[in-house]
Amino acid sequence: MTTGDPGTSAAVVNSGTEQDAVFDFTIPQGSAGSPAPVSLLSAYSTPPQAGTSGSPLLFDRNGLSYGSDISHTAGSGTFTINTPGVYAVNFHGTFAPASGVNFPLSVTISLQQNGTAAAGGGVLHSFHTSSDAANLSISVPVAVSSAPATLQFMASGGNFVYSGITATVYRLGAIPASS
Repeated sequence: MTTGDPGTSAAVVNSGTEQDAVFDFTIPQGSAGSPAPVSLLSAYSTPPQAGTSGSPLLFDRNGLSYGSDISHTAGSGTFTINTPGVYAVNFHGTFAPASGVNFPLSVTISLQQNGTAAAGGGVLHSFHTSSDAANLSISVPVAVSSAPATLQFMASGGNFVYSGITATVYRLGAIPASS
């Protein structure tokens, strides 16, 4: 079998005899499809901010953004998913205890989808002194079956300070059909 150029016709040639046929097939190559469009949104916040238990982390600026599947208003803690599908969510930031807290201080940051914790989307750190600092990260896929949906990074456990936070949400594609 031979692969032909895109757009050419398929062909079959008998290179043997009438009694002992040997067929040589030429099948044209399919045309190249176009790649799926990039769909992502990144947001960040650089100044240190006070965080409290039960409050979302706030992202004061938007970074790179392609497509309309994900939206975020600068200064808010809510990312809106506008198209159903599977998304990759990545988060990173630096955290420290607020002044005047009791130790040990345990702080949990969790990704919430429509107000419910996303499976595997949480990270916990226990601070033992006022000079402690921790770099915390979350990287988790989420499935959004109906839109709009909201994503927030929520804090629990006590008062803290956060800085240098970044979040990027990527749309990976449609939710695969069950097999």
